[in-house]
Amino acid sequence: MNSFDIIETVTNSTPVNVSLEEYLIIVRGPKFLPLKILLPITFTYGILFISGLFGNLAVCIVIAYNKSMHNATNYYLFSLAMSDLVLLLLGLPNDLSVFWQQYPWILGLLVCKLRALVSEMSSYVSVLTIVAFSVERYTAICYPLKSYTTDKLNRVIKVIGTLWLISLGFAAPFAIYTTIDYVDFPPGSGKAVIESAFCAMLKQNVPADVPLYELSCTLFFICPAVILIFLYVRIGLTIKNNTKLRGNVHGELQSIQSKKSIVSMLMAVVVAFFICWAPFHMQRLIYVYMSDYPWYGIVNVWLYYISGIFYYFSATINPILYNLMSLKYRKAFKQTLWCRKYNRIIKTPGLRETNSTSRQVNKSIKSMNMQHNQSLLANNIEDIT
Repeated sequence: MNSFDIIETVTNSTPVNVSLEEYLIIVRGPKFLPLKILLPITFTYGILFISGLFGNLAVCIVIAYNKSMHNATNYYLFSLAMSDLVLLLLGLPNDLSVFWQQYPWILGLLVCKLRALVSEMSSYVSVLTIVAFSVERYTAICYPLKSYTTDKLNRVIKVIGTLWLISLGFAAPFAIYTTIDYVDFPPGSGKAVIESAFCAMLKQNVPADVPLYELSCTLFFICPAVILIFLYVRIGLTIKNNTKLRGNVHGELQSIQSKKSIVSMLMAVVVAFFICWAPFHMQRLIYVYMSDYPWYGIVNVWLYYISGIFYYFSATINPILYNLMSLKYRKAFKQTLWCRKYNRIIKTPGLRETNSTSRQVNKSIKSMNMQHNQSLLANNIEDIT
C-alpha cells in the first residue's frame, strides 16, 4: 500500500507563529496515530501477514514438490503466490511501521524508491497473472483442440516471465517520481526539516502530462475487469451448452459438475481480487481529482485505512480459495504436509472411471473426432481440478 498517496503539502498561507512541532502536525498530520486506530490496524495486518505468508508458501511448496501438479494453471498460480509473497514480505511490514510512526522516513532514498517499485510491480503481476490463467482456462474449455500443445509448459514459463517484465516496466515510473519529501521551516525559507522526511510521490512531483494513476487504474483494473467478464461469460455459455448436449451420457454429468466447480473457483479468485482492489484505485483517483473538496481530508484518511486492509487481503485470499475449492490441491497439501509422495491417482469424475464406458458409448453414438475432442477437454479439465 502506498502511504505516500495521502500526503499533500500545505499552502504558504499556513501561519508562521507556531512551533516546529505544531507546524509539522498541520502539514503532515500527527506523528503517531491514536491507539484506538493503531491497535485494530496492527492486529488486522498481523493476521493478514501470518495467514498470507503461510498460505502462499504452502501453494509454492505443494506445486514445487509434486511433479503431478506441474501444469499450466498451477504455474500461473505459483507465479501469483510468489507476487503475493513479495508484496507481503516487502510491503506490509513497512506500511505497518509507517502507521506506528508517520514520519520521519529514516530508510533512505533507495529504499523509498524500491518500496514504490515493489508495491506496484507485485500488484501488476497479480492482475496480469489472473488474466493470463483465465485466458488459459478459456482456451482449454472453449477450444480444447487449440489448447493442446506439447510445449505448453515452456510457453507458459515464457508468458510468466514476460508478465513480470511488463509489470516492472510499468512500475518503474512510480519509483522514478517517488522521493523523500521535506517541509521547510519557517515556511518558504528553503530550510528543510529533517524530522519531516516522508517517502512520497506527491502530485506536484509528477509532470502534468504523465497520468500515472489513471493509466494504472485503466490498464490494471478496468481493462482486466472487462476481459475477465467476457472470458467467464463465454466459459459459462460453453458449459451450459455442454450440459444440454452431454448431460444424459453416463458419467458426463459428473464431468460437467467438475467443470462448474473449476469455473466457480476461478471466478471467486477474480471477484475477490477486484473487490479487494477497488478501494485502492478509488482512493488514488480521489486523491488526484477531488483533493480540493472540503470533505476530502476525512474521507481520504478512512478510505486509506480501508483500502490498505483490502490491499493486503488480496494477497491472502487466493490460497484460501484454492484450499477450499480445489480437491486436488487439498489432497496434495495433505500429502506434502505429512512428507509423503503425492499419488497421481486422484479419481477425476468423467475421466478415468468413465473412459472405458465412454469409449463403448462413443462407438455407437459419436464420431472419432468428437471422442478425441472430448478427451482433450477432459485432460484440460483434469489439470485444474
